[in-house]
Amino acid sequence: MKIRIDKEIVEFTPENASEQVELEALWVKLGNCIGDTKKLQPIGVYVPSENKTAQFHIEGLSEQEKVQTPEVRAPYDTDVYCVTCNKTVHVKAGELVPSCCGRLMELLD
Repeated sequence: MKIRIDKEIVEFTPENASEQVELEALWVKLGNCIGDTKKLQPIGVYVPSENKTAQFHIEGLSEQEKVQTPEVRAPYDTDVYCVTCNKTVHVKAGELVPSCCGRLMELLD
């Protein structure tokens, strides 16, 4: 994922299909057409030499939105897998990416 910062604007550019699906899921959670737009707030500290992951909290989610899995469609025919239980499912282009173990399944690139 490429991240570009220009003053107060941050651009995320997915570099593969799996990142594209994840970015779409984030977009759906943050800026749906109904209700308020959500905000990302950093959690903890990001020190690249110690941890490669930066974490953010989505501020303003309702209780229903917290448990709701976004509807994301497969960009092409592919297999998806669950990172928790390793289950795999084949999906066709345009079909919903299923959720498993409480989160969206990931595309096998």
